[in-house]
Amino acid sequence: MPRWRSIWLVARREILERGRSRGFILSVAFTTLIVVGSFIVPAVLFGGESATKVGVVEPAPAALPAAIEATAERFDRQVAISTYPDAAAADAALADGSVDVVVTMPADLSGPGTIRFDKQPDQAIAQIVSAATIGIRVDAVLGASDVDRGALAAAQQPPAIGAREPQTEDDEAKFFVANIGAVLILVGIFSFGYTVLTGVVEEKQSRVVEVVLSTVRPRDLLMGKVLGIGVLGVIQLVVFVAAALVAALATDRLTLPTTTPGAVALLGLWFVLGYLLYSTALGFLGALASRMEEASNASTPVTMVAMISYFVAIFAVVDDPSGTVATIATFVPPSAPFVVPLRAAFDAIPAWQIGLSALATLVGIWVLFVIGARVYAGAVLQVVGRMKLRDAWRSAGE
Repeated sequence: MPRWRSIWLVARREILERGRSRGFILSVAFTTLIVVGSFIVPAVLFGGESATKVGVVEPAPAALPAAIEATAERFDRQVAISTYPDAAAADAALADGSVDVVVTMPADLSGPGTIRFDKQPDQAIAQIVSAATIGIRVDAVLGASDVDRGALAAAQQPPAIGAREPQTEDDEAKFFVANIGAVLILVGIFSFGYTVLTGVVEEKQSRVVEVVLSTVRPRDLLMGKVLGIGVLGVIQLVVFVAAALVAALATDRLTLPTTTPGAVALLGLWFVLGYLLYSTALGFLGALASRMEEASNASTPVTMVAMISYFVAIFAVVDDPSGTVATIATFVPPSAPFVVPLRAAFDAIPAWQIGLSALATLVGIWVLFVIGARVYAGAVLQVVGRMKLRDAWRSAGE
């Protein structure tokens, strides 16, 4: 049987058996609901910030409602002003929830007035109303004096606030998309990479692998298993990303940057490369174990490398995306799937580095597969205890 056909048959078997399983279907459905719900639930609960209802007791200064609205606007708060003929009517409205706060201020500005809440004071709205009332009284005092109001207003002008490299909403959206992509890659590696690991151990425990190896070479079996489960991983990733994009657009919770199509394509590329790299390692390390209890110990080195690579991407790249650590990590195969999408989100990586990083990762996958195929061949038929890596390598050469 041609080698490509053997690989295809193994991959097809993995796709059909695992793709039709109830566990896989429920996992995709449940996770998709979580992804969609993370956009819909906040939109329903906190989607629109309601205006703070302010009650003004008459008689009050004519400029008070406008002053409160102008001050609230400067602090990005919305207010709805209602007037009441007397304090009793305002207190009744405060008690039944018709207003959130009641403001009483003498029309002749003879006193500072009062600000009353029903129970717990809202310090932010209290500061806004206080600033408005103080402003009205200060204007009245200045109007009765010879102070140059224009000069006073100029003197009270605060300094301009800016940044050397200001972050726009588009930049923040790019980072958000890339960060989510890094998380999806990490989750995909652990989810489907461990599926390869457990699949190898289960077949070894049940002795099914002995039957399969009568017609398929060990390295073809490993490659077919990695590719078949990888196809399911890509399908799940596409479902998650599509659901997240649709939910984000439908709820208007996230303004997608213009670079989203490129970011999604880059995410897909590095998801595939990262999965192939880590799942190959998990596959042949799983062959060293004879029981599921031993599999977690065998996979510990891969887990540690993946976690360290992820934290390098999150901390080193975010801190300095063009720095030495980020640049070196770009060309190290285990960290490249996490680092490259984040650096691209900051526009801190040239196209040639992306291409060279992908090439280095492909070479790493090939080297790992060559080594892993031999280890897998030497260990997959050994069912007595956990094998050492060196013993599996020697066993395959005999």
